[in-house]
Amino acid sequence: RESAKQKNTGEKMVKSMAIGAAVTAALSYGGIQMLKSNVWYPGKYTLDSTRLAINEQFDKYYGTAATWGGTDTSHDETNNRDAAERYFTLTTDFLEWGWGDAFHMAPVKPGWSFFRSMAFWEEVFVGTYLGIKPGMKVADLGMGVGGPARRIAEFTGASIEGVTNCKYQLQRAANITKPLPQWHKDRLKYTEGDYNNLPTSMEKGTFDRVYFLESLSHCEDRAKPLEQARLLLKEDGYVGAWQWMLTPAFNYSDPYHIELKRGMEYGGGLRNLNKPEERIAEMERAGLEVIMSFDMGVEGIKRGHKGWWVPIAEGHDFFY
Repeated sequence: RESAKQKNTGEKMVKSMAIGAAVTAALSYGGIQMLKSNVWYPGKYTLDSTRLAINEQFDKYYGTAATWGGTDTSHDETNNRDAAERYFTLTTDFLEWGWGDAFHMAPVKPGWSFFRSMAFWEEVFVGTYLGIKPGMKVADLGMGVGGPARRIAEFTGASIEGVTNCKYQLQRAANITKPLPQWHKDRLKYTEGDYNNLPTSMEKGTFDRVYFLESLSHCEDRAKPLEQARLLLKEDGYVGAWQWMLTPAFNYSDPYHIELKRGMEYGGGLRNLNKPEERIAEMERAGLEVIMSFDMGVEGIKRGHKGWWVPIAEGHDFFY
């Protein structure tokens, strides 16, 4: 994970903290293919196209990277914006069905439910590390269907503005929020936008905290959204990023490692996965100085939790 503080470039001094998980295993190449035939989940809501058509659109962004022995994806001028939108329009129903309303991973504590473990690490992230407090104005860049934003608003009493460029996720977030008490509605706002170029309605210099929950790895160059996050902050504000990364042991010269990386990128709608020191360099290019960095998988195990990969490899109690 990383933490960062803005470099003094003549602008106001801002601190930024980024917290992200290092990753080594690849998601199955079969994940998207299985959705083609609607084997896993047929979808409860109307999409803007058929699932097969959306899948075909998504595949075009990844080319031969979608197959074992393929080639890396080419540079994307949109910073993977459009591919990520297609990916989440395609997969959101299945992710909600099989993983819940938070599309991230976290260590799991023996004796706790899957949901409780996920929520615990969300609270650690925003409370212990980001210091979000009642009354703060906070941005969630890459909000998904807003599950973490809703819990973080409840944990902290802060006002959260979530941003996604996926219209389908905005629809889901709004529908999920409708039955909630007015207290929650007063603290939640969902905005359609691209975190590479945020809407002008999000006024610069007015946010106390900005965070990314596993959304940064869906772009090719993290420096662009990180700079956007920095510009949102008030003086002495913080940015936190809980991220997918490669471990330091990843070998760019090992073809097998590269195949696993390529498979994870295609299977997860990700781009350009890299190591912690490379993420730090991206933060520095965004005008940030890292002040904290750690591996949540290791940290969780030290606390007696199981690794974040265990629910993927062994399953969880979601359906029990």
